[in-house]
Order: sequence, then structure tokens, then C-alpha cells
Amino acid sequence: MQLLYISTFIFHKEADKTYALPSCSDSFFEKYLDVFDSVHVLGEELKSYLSKSALVEIENPNISVDILASNTRPKDFVNDKLLKRVLTEKISAADAILIKPASRRGMMAIKIAERLHKPYMIEMTGDIHNALTQSPSRVKRLYAPVLYRQITRRIRNCEFAIYVSRDYLQGKYPIKGKMCGCSDVVLEPSTPDILEKRLTKIDNMRPDMTVKLALVGFYQGNGKGVDTAIRALARLPENYHLSVLGNGTEENRKKWYDYAKERGVSAERIEFPEPLPSAQAVLHWLDDYDFFVFPTRSEGFGRVVAEAMSRGLPCLATNICTMPELLPRECLFELDDDEKLAQLLTEYTGDRELMKKVARINFEKVNDYNFETLKQRRNEFLREFKNYCLDKRNS
Repeated sequence: MQLLYISTFIFHKEADKTYALPSCSDSFFEKYLDVFDSVHVLGEELKSYLSKSALVEIENPNISVDILASNTRPKDFVNDKLLKRVLTEKISAADAILIKPASRRGMMAIKIAERLHKPYMIEMTGDIHNALTQSPSRVKRLYAPVLYRQITRRIRNCEFAIYVSRDYLQGKYPIKGKMCGCSDVVLEPSTPDILEKRLTKIDNMRPDMTVKLALVGFYQGNGKGVDTAIRALARLPENYHLSVLGNGTEENRKKWYDYAKERGVSAERIEFPEPLPSAQAVLHWLDDYDFFVFPTRSEGFGRVVAEAMSRGLPCLATNICTMPELLPRECLFELDDDEKLAQLLTEYTGDRELMKKVARINFEKVNDYNFETLKQRRNEFLREFKNYCLDKRNS
């Protein structure tokens, strides 16, 4: 049985090959192949602000992609008629459908599936309401409660839903049917030597050494809190440096360098490394850093935080959405609070025993997201959904 996956993930096709961001490459979709024979993904074209150099090829023959017109922005609403026709065609031919509902496309797909009496499940990977509420755009902030009401009404009769959070998204986007909390993070096995290397690295820290801060996320906007991290840097001594690993343009980087310069932070203290090709490469990149800072304004699960935790890295994040599910309260700070972030960094850097304590807590906590545990939980839920789909097909 094929799973039709309706999303707004971005792809690029060239010379009969399909390319995706590393976070949406083969490994992301292969987890569904444990239960379904193949996955057919409906996505969108790569955004202009993203670099093609960061893309990786979709190589698994059981994963296929169609790129559809976007209808997210108001100017794209002219595509609604075409999109509705294509979605109707794809959904009518499908036996099992997974829909990401937090978009106009997703809600349109749910409506079509219900009209055609097709079995579907939803997947909640983020809090679009919170994200829009934190947007610098006044129009998006005004639209946030409207979209939230539309989504919650549209999904309430759904029979199956999988959430990347333990509790947060389930409470905010509930359905009448069966709900499964299962993160989509993929971590390497947490072996004791990883923690030992981290503790040794902390022991070897000296006051005159560079304190290396890592932040992972898109930096074309302020959604991941790059501005907050830079303002915190301005409050810290010169030996604190920040690396922002993600995707963006030269124009984006220039904006952040200018933002830093205006606050007295030299360009030498900030870098934007080239994007890495896989989650595994990111994990090993994190080993070279002393702290993971994540002043995000909205988050579904926070895969990058879990990845950093799996390397024993002390993590400091905004006290929003699912961050309290991952990190101890003492490692959280309020939205936009660069002063508190700088204070926490100073406090932890000055107390190696405290750093090691948090490293151990993070390393142990992330065992809750062990790959095999998550795989078993997800597969049981997907099999139940598949059987539901088979019953619908045969009835």
C-alpha cells in the first residue's frame, strides 16, 4: 500500500532527479516504509532564498515526489482551483493519506478526503499559530487566530493524528480520534564515550579560551532568534563566538553582520558555516561547541535541541512550546530575553561542575527519544492506521 503524504515541504527537480533539504531527505520519509510499501510526497518548489548547494538527492526508489503550485501567500490564492483539481485526483486514487494540516493546502486536502470518504491521518510537527503570533508582520499576527480556528475546526473529526510533541501540540490541536506522541528526530545511539568526551572537554575549558556557541536553523528571518543570540553576544566578553548553521542568502548574512556591528559585535565573533548534508554530520559538528543556544520564537518539537542533547551539549532555549518538554527549567529563558541568555552563559561558563551536571541531564533525558523506542511506537500506530485504511477499502 502506498502512503500519499500531502505537505508543503520544499523540493527541486532537475535532470529527472529530485532534491530536498537534508531535513526532508530519504531518512525522513523512510520511517514510513517500515509499514507502507512506498511514499508519494506532494510538496512545493524550493524558495528563492534557499541555496541549491544545501540540497541532497532523494535516492530511495520507494520515495517519489510531485511539486505542486503553492497557495500559502495571498498572491498565490489564484492557484487554488488548479490545486484543488490535482489534490482531488491524487486523493481519489489513494488508499492511505497523511496530511500536514497547518496550511491552506492541508485544510483543503482534509476537506476533499472527507468529501470522498477517504481515510486520512494528520501529522502535527509545529505550532503555526504561535509562529504567526511571533511574526514581525502585522498581517500575519492578525491572521494567526483566524488560521488557528480554521485548523482546529478542520481537524477535530480526524480519526488518527501523530504529533512530534509529548503533550504540547496534542493539547493545542486535539482531535476526537486516536493521538500518538512520537518525535521525528533521528539520533545516533548514545554511547558512554560521547558523554565522557563532553565531560573532558568541559574540564579542559580555561577562562582565556574561546567559548563556542552553536545555533542551528534558517536565518532568512528572525524565527530562530538569531537577533536575540547576537544581542546576548554583545553583553558577553570578546571570547564568546557564535556559529549559525542553517540556510540563507548572502543578503541575509549581511543583514545579521550589520545588526551585530550596530551592537558592537565584530564580524570575527559570528560565522555562518555552509549547510551540512545530513543530520549525522550536524551531530558531529556539534561536538566542537561548548553550548547550544536556541532563542527560537516557535517550535514544534525542536529536533536540533534533541540532537545537541544527544552529544551531551549544555543547551539554553526559549521557554516556549515544547522546549520545557526537553530541557530543565533552569536552562530556559523568556522570549527575546538576551540579558537572561547572557547571564546563563556567564553562570554556566564560570561553573564547570554545573556545566557537567547539565550535560549529564541532557544526555540521559534524550534516551526518551531513543531511535528504536520511537520506531516501535510509530510503527504500531502506523499499522493501526493502515489496518483502518484496509478496512475502509474493503468495506
